[in-house]
Amino acid sequence: MMDLEKTLLKKKRDYNNIEVPQEMEERLRNALEKEKSVKKSILGSRFIAAALILFIFVGYHFDTFAYYGKRLIGYDSIMSESLKDLNQMGRGQEIGQSYTFENGVEIILDGIMVDDNQMIAFYRIKNGQNGFDGHRFDPSFKGFLRRYRMRSAVGEYLGGDQEELIYMAVFDPPGLFERTLTFEFTIWEGNHHEKAVFPFILDRSKAMGYMIKQKINKTVEVEGIEVHFKKITATPTQTMIEGSVDNIIELIRQSISGDQTRIPHMRIKLLADGKAIAEQGSSMTTNMKGMSFSSSFDPLPANIEKLEIQLEELSIMERPNLSLNLSKKQLPYSTYYKNREIKIEEMVSVNGETHITIETEENMLLLDVILLADGESLKFIETQSLDYDKTPNGGTHKRKIKFQGNGDNLELKIGTIIYTGKFEGFNSPIEIK
Repeated sequence: MMDLEKTLLKKKRDYNNIEVPQEMEERLRNALEKEKSVKKSILGSRFIAAALILFIFVGYHFDTFAYYGKRLIGYDSIMSESLKDLNQMGRGQEIGQSYTFENGVEIILDGIMVDDNQMIAFYRIKNGQNGFDGHRFDPSFKGFLRRYRMRSAVGEYLGGDQEELIYMAVFDPPGLFERTLTFEFTIWEGNHHEKAVFPFILDRSKAMGYMIKQKINKTVEVEGIEVHFKKITATPTQTMIEGSVDNIIELIRQSISGDQTRIPHMRIKLLADGKAIAEQGSSMTTNMKGMSFSSSFDPLPANIEKLEIQLEELSIMERPNLSLNLSKKQLPYSTYYKNREIKIEEMVSVNGETHITIETEENMLLLDVILLADGESLKFIETQSLDYDKTPNGGTHKRKIKFQGNGDNLELKIGTIIYTGKFEGFNSPIEIK
């Protein structure tokens, strides 16, 4: 009983806090004029007010007010603070379309937010006959010339019964000439699938555009690798920095030689008036045009005077295919790759296994390691991390690699090496135009 009373008190507080949008009274007024135009002079504004109160207190529930007077309701728990602010200002487009699948699952597209960096969809999925187990969801937007695939998404269950999911999904922004979009949501159960289709007119007046969009055109070299910062786009929902690594000629050369270079990790810092802007995510892609990257951050604060980009770290992955004949080496033995020491400290045979202890600088990884014994590849067992030693120059990492079997003529092959590039600090100011 106490739980019920608490629930009713909470609902009462929610009702008391509801602000009726101006356009709702106008919609009700128009509807009443069409239905009872003869009695309009008798009923007047008192009946409209009474109908409005009845609509709010009797008809109120979550579905009806998922998009309440230009503001999304129910998504605050998965929104960033900046998105909450935009939502309070009504910076989005209401969609309000739903579809129920054969299995009883219901999808509701409540609304979208659009600017020059991204399109964010807010939708809910309601439980069907068999729950969500075994279901796969595939959301996308279809435009005139292309399909907009989901970049990322965050979601959570509403309440403890796990009967409803809310999602906030991010897509590429619609093209400049898009007028009509179609939200397509496909649900899979095994090999069976069904698609919900929600066409709607894109309201460009609700799109938020950008605050800053300008070229950077700054390049930094990290151990022979050129990192080029191309442009920055700051919008109400996100700040995006885009650039490229190397060029198509270098990519072709590496493909022919087999000495391939990749960038598995890059850490970029964005400062506004000396304060770091929180990073949202980053991506690295490779195609025929070369390698390109993008780093996204929270929206910029208002009235900033100084904007800076810092490149803090760059990880480099290469496939050198190193080969070391350990049978002819006196241990400990050191070899060098890109002026970085790889030290073979110890090699022992233990219970039919071969254990090799290797030390490198702390930020170097050795992958695709193979041990040949008398020409035969031994089965890899595990890599055991031993210890890290800090030094004034950074530190070292020691690990033990175990293989099943042994032999007289041992050859160690290292297929892939990942290391952190060394460079002078890169700090590039951006002129705010």
